[in-house]
Amino acid sequence: MAKGRILIMDDEDLVRSVVGKMLEYLGYQAVTTTSGEEAISLYQSQRAAGQPFDAVILDWMVPGSLDGFKTMERLRAIDPDAKGILSSGYPEQDAEARRAAGFLDVIGKPYEIKTLRETLERVMGNTPAF
Repeated sequence: MAKGRILIMDDEDLVRSVVGKMLEYLGYQAVTTTSGEEAISLYQSQRAAGQPFDAVILDWMVPGSLDGFKTMERLRAIDPDAKGILSSGYPEQDAEARRAAGFLDVIGKPYEIKTLRETLERVMGNTPAF
């Protein structure tokens, strides 16, 4: 039995593959998407089907697509309880902007499995990092 369903949105194939494997190793079911639009559509359809995601990990910058901030804002409009983690090569991004978009935490790239586990435990336990 998986600990939860996690939606990952990142435009890089390698990042999606690695984080998916890391999540599965940690006991989560990972579902990956390449764009903000796809993430929103999948989030809505899975929620309507009674299989909601427990958390989302959204890449900050996605060329040619909605970025993580805009995607999270739209997910929160659909589901005010959506639990988001901002994925960024720049984890020092302004905490106030993350909060305003609805993110509960941030994880820096490249991911470390220990940090990913701790971040998910905080988010799934509703304990904001900032």
